[in-house]
Amino acid sequence: MYPIYHYDLEQGSEEWFIMRKGKMTASHGQEIGNNGKGLETYIISLMSEFYSRADKEHFSNGDTDRGNELEDQAASIYSFNNEFEVRKIGFIEYSEYSGCSPDRLVGEDGLIEIKCPKDEVYFLYLLYKEKVIESKYIWQMQMLLLITGRKWCDFVAYNPNYPESIFIYRIYPDPDKFKKLLIGLEMGEEKIKAIKKIINKN
Repeated sequence: MYPIYHYDLEQGSEEWFIMRKGKMTASHGQEIGNNGKGLETYIISLMSEFYSRADKEHFSNGDTDRGNELEDQAASIYSFNNEFEVRKIGFIEYSEYSGCSPDRLVGEDGLIEIKCPKDEVYFLYLLYKEKVIESKYIWQMQMLLLITGRKWCDFVAYNPNYPESIFIYRIYPDPDKFKKLLIGLEMGEEKIKAIKKIINKN
């Protein structure tokens, strides 16, 4: 049955938030993979939101707004320069308790994760390349690879303010990180089930 691919779901839509509710996602791959206090905190936050009747406060700041505006542009440039076909996808359910939302699927084998950082951050990519990619993004991409079974994921940083406007770094599946993610997903699932048992009183 799993994984289930939801192509017609728009990322950021109300339906997308509902689909993700109560599920561990790749954007928290670092907490899941490290399987420590961060995972505990993440699950509590996840389930607090799951049971709350309040409307979700959709997180937004200058960086996310810039990313939303420039992501399509970055994907088009990436596709044109590399002669790859890219495809949007809303959400991929890995199980009842987890899933992910890749920025794009690339051909039959790849993925891309797009970031559109401000000038100071992007300039560091030009200077130091992959050395400055944050650990949380590496974990995120590894979880994307684990869930999709694809062969590689390109980290794409894009900033149109520079002549060299796009930086690309390819990562491949890391068996050690996969093992840690699988352990973390299992532990996270157990924590979710335990919380549901308490709250549902059964």
